[in-house]
Amino acid sequence: MRKHSILVAAICLALGVGSAAAEITSDGRDTQRAGAATPTGPGSAPCSVLWFSRNLITDEIARLSGLGLLITTTANPAELNAVNLANYDVLVVAYTGAGVIGSAQPVIQAYVTSGHGLLIHQPNASGSIDYAPAAFEVNVLSPWWCGVVGGGGVFGATIVDGSHAITTGLANADLSGDFDYVGPIGPGYTVLARNVDCGSPALAAGAILNGRVVLETGNASAASGDAGSNLYWSHVLNWLCTPQTTPAQRGTWGRVKLLHR
Repeated sequence: MRKHSILVAAICLALGVGSAAAEITSDGRDTQRAGAATPTGPGSAPCSVLWFSRNLITDEIARLSGLGLLITTTANPAELNAVNLANYDVLVVAYTGAGVIGSAQPVIQAYVTSGHGLLIHQPNASGSIDYAPAAFEVNVLSPWWCGVVGGGGVFGATIVDGSHAITTGLANADLSGDFDYVGPIGPGYTVLARNVDCGSPALAAGAILNGRVVLETGNASAASGDAGSNLYWSHVLNWLCTPQTTPAQRGTWGRVKLLHR
């Protein structure tokens, strides 16, 4: 059974954690954190998202669509081609580990660097993510938080960098849970939040030429046990929907060399 199931919610109650989920009603409304901005793409058009997953969680899609996103879902790797991706501002790859869309890595990297967003959303599988752009590698040590099979420990996250556009104005209670145990990640990321128990990255972001990448191990489904606030998801998606127009950091040449080695 997947980690976003009702069983996980029961574990949360037993552990006394995941209070943020109580803020989300069954139809995805956030009763405590109002006023999340509608994510938009370039200009003022609503942000268009291609959501790739072979395990689609319908209430998660409904909730994020309610924030103003135009979400198209697919489970077909063939749709991750340059012509089709050009129709979208952001690509979300959800609940997908290695060995599924690795052959699309060059296309995904070119898509991101040309000014688009990529959200790596809870891979939920051990191993190195083979579709991530260079310098944005992700190594998932376990699909269980802190690597404890059955979900021992705490799957909450705490903000460690509150200066980033994503985390500015957020409290720890806004964050979604940390449901994967992530090991080393690429140098392109800045870690924004970590698991409160084992210290593994729960939220990280970075810019790559004109594009942006976010890794997060949460879940927007009401059944996840820690669904995060609308403000959190709005911040994540707003940042991804906005093309990168300035250098991400000093030392850009080193990163360009890495991309084209």
